[in-house]
Amino acid sequence: MFDSLAPGVHADVDEAAYHSDLICERPGLSSGLGRLLLNRSPRHAWHASPRLNPDFTPVEKKVFDVGRAAHRCVLGKGGDYVAYPENLLAKNGAASTDAAREWAQEMRARGLTPLKAAEVDAVHDMAAEIMARLSFMDMAFPPARSELTAIAEIDGVMCRARIDHAAEDPRQPLWDLKTTIDASPEAVMRTVMSYGLDFQAAHYTETWKAATGEDRNFNFLFVEKEPPHEVCIVRLDGDAMTMGRKRTARAREMWAHCLRSGNWPGYPAQIVQMPLPEWYQARWLEREITEAAVKVDTGRDILELAYRFQAPDHHEGNPWA
Repeated sequence: MFDSLAPGVHADVDEAAYHSDLICERPGLSSGLGRLLLNRSPRHAWHASPRLNPDFTPVEKKVFDVGRAAHRCVLGKGGDYVAYPENLLAKNGAASTDAAREWAQEMRARGLTPLKAAEVDAVHDMAAEIMARLSFMDMAFPPARSELTAIAEIDGVMCRARIDHAAEDPRQPLWDLKTTIDASPEAVMRTVMSYGLDFQAAHYTETWKAATGEDRNFNFLFVEKEPPHEVCIVRLDGDAMTMGRKRTARAREMWAHCLRSGNWPGYPAQIVQMPLPEWYQARWLEREITEAAVKVDTGRDILELAYRFQAPDHHEGNPWA
């Protein structure tokens, strides 16, 4: 059992205690729970809360292993990683043997992340690219200021955030490291929208400010998992942060209400009247007009025209072009 922590910033907080939500005196709102609350439903947030859901069972996901190891390699904090012994792997290099699975289970029980040798090499290459980019910017991530836990009460709600890095200088931003397949600015923008990372940036900066009084910026550092392991550093603009803060305020309001009432509703218990977007209807109307214009009257022509329209990148206007 872990003791709750006072509001403020804490170093070396046990990762299991943080993710089990045992560090706050009452259930704490994290970025992940807040996004579930808004994007899915309060019931989803309750189900994902180890503090609220008595049947909560953490699930280890292989997809997070490389990212977890990269955090350790770059930040010098968090659970360590270890490579599979080659003699435990199958002939094709897969960790599919009983011996490999048993070994991996034992390593995870010790708090270690099992990786294949090639994955370990990739993690080291990713870390090297990140370090080079930070050095070019005359920056570094000393371990003493990495993996910091901020706890604060905002709008009557206990909030918690695990900051990847925060320099001692209050003029410097907070940082969050993310591994990805594509770190191009366009792909990162889609990731921000898909995962609601404007919410995360707002939640982290608001929790940090409430805990310290410091008003800091927030940077995402994206690094690609595949060579050449390119890096993209992103800071959301003022409009995005304003929207993020509106969303965090709404999440806190909902969280507080659900805690008081003990009611965590899911999706509407009714038939949902669902209009489809205008572009979906416009595409069919365009097809009707085109078919009428070219006077399609044979089975072959109808099928060919249908194939053209069903193609992902069919020509706009005349599909026969």
